[in-house]
Amino acid sequence: MKRLLRPTPVKAVLLALVTLLGTAPPRAAAEAPVKMKKFIGQIDITAEGVIPFTLSGTASHLGEFNAYGEVEFVPGEEPGSLMGEGVVVFEAADGDLLVGVVAWEVAPGDDFRDCRIHFSWRDFVQFDDGTVVPNTGRFVDDRPPGLVVIAIIAILAAILFPVFAQA
Repeated sequence: MKRLLRPTPVKAVLLALVTLLGTAPPRAAAEAPVKMKKFIGQIDITAEGVIPFTLSGTASHLGEFNAYGEVEFVPGEEPGSLMGEGVVVFEAADGDLLVGVVAWEVAPGDDFRDCRIHFSWRDFVQFDDGTVVPNTGRFVDDRPPGLVVIAIIAILAAILFPVFAQA
């Protein structure tokens, strides 16, 4: 027994390794971003002020979802482009709500415009009418990484057509 407690160079190295490995922070596993597989949406970007929009489709982390929100556009740096900011509420297939802010970039164009939409999650959002909506269910403590959608907007039909989605 005394032999095990007696310090030796090998035991000192093992103790140092165990101490070093035991105090290192655990590696954070990167969670996959939300990926939209199929979606369709509607917005009228020719309107002024706060504009409502809707989305529906299928996405990872959400399953079949419905989303609604509102955004306000201002002219962008490039003539004919628009920049928008607003809020969004996604309702997952199981009824859980995931809320966040949305940033839109709409390129200049005539009938069809390229569009980039970025969603960032928050604890709660407040709509223009004062309505406050918080995350519910599994999204209260565990939100996925953000979501970026690149789409084409048909100005005449005011419908979003998905082109590519990534986060």
